[in-house]
Amino acid sequence: MLATADGVMPGDQSLVSSQRLEEELSGHLPALAELPARGHHATLRGRAIAMLAELPAELTSYGWRLVDRPGADHRRAVQLLRADVDTLADVRGARAEDGGDDQPAELVLHLLGPVSLAAQLALPGGEKLLVDHGARRDLADSLAAGAAEHLAHVRRSCAPAALRVVLLEPDHQRVRTGSVPTVSGYRTIRALPRDETRRMIGVVVESLRAAGADEVLLDLGEAPLLEHVEDHRAPTGTRVDGFGLPVPALTTGDWERVAGLVEEGTRFHAGLLRSVPRSMQETPQVSVLARRLSEPWQALGMPSSSLAALSVTPLASAARDQLAAVSETDALRLVSRTRNAAEALTDQMTA
Repeated sequence: MLATADGVMPGDQSLVSSQRLEEELSGHLPALAELPARGHHATLRGRAIAMLAELPAELTSYGWRLVDRPGADHRRAVQLLRADVDTLADVRGARAEDGGDDQPAELVLHLLGPVSLAAQLALPGGEKLLVDHGARRDLADSLAAGAAEHLAHVRRSCAPAALRVVLLEPDHQRVRTGSVPTVSGYRTIRALPRDETRRMIGVVVESLRAAGADEVLLDLGEAPLLEHVEDHRAPTGTRVDGFGLPVPALTTGDWERVAGLVEEGTRFHAGLLRSVPRSMQETPQVSVLARRLSEPWQALGMPSSSLAALSVTPLASAARDQLAAVSETDALRLVSRTRNAAEALTDQMTA
């Protein structure tokens, strides 16, 4: 079993964060560091906006909105993203020269998906882009094209052994249920139908595949429901390789569904903690973290070896932004404890 990081790191030093994540996750799945402390341009949303092809945006008092031509905000978001990739490439190059890595490491990228981006981005007039059918289509196509360019840059610069993408859709449920408020807050935007959200995500996934992504996982912030499996793991159409999994929130029924999907070849990206502990003394020990996966698995009669279909990360995706507010020491301790839990589970699988 392999461990990875949630990507978010505290502070504003890309070089240091990249070095630490590469060191802690040597032999596992390092992730491209994301440093929200540098401002809106460096967040998950800012990175997605930086990727948009021919759809520039600017910051306003109510968030990001589309504009006619690129300005300072757009250029800064693009510059930060490119610089972060180039910094990671330098770190990997230095490790290779020093003999720190015998072979190229894999890499995990976290990308904001098109459905959630549509709920978080405004039209030039100020209303949320989510209200406009044509704009939603254009946004998905733009993100698909830009994400492909981003992956090409990562491949050229970092030369990962394999490239895994986690497509984060934290607002997917709110969009599907019509729970996203308008910019005024006085009403909500009508729910989008399954066909449209499936198409929006599908066009991005297809582009990621064409750009060379070795694995694409869809993280909806909740356990995958039958609807999600039908939409994104059907035998026909564009398929993801698997889903994100918020382990602390799973019910017995969720685990049964996960086990069945694993038997069908689905992979999972499992977040072990609901939130960042108030103090590191409250962080569960390695054995406790490992049991969060092994016990429900054994209760279902699943072989330990099938846990290889899961990779583990410290936090469920809904809590990943909390890592920006902790110390670097605490953030890395969470990563190392998760890595040790993955290695303990690997020992169980091979015993």
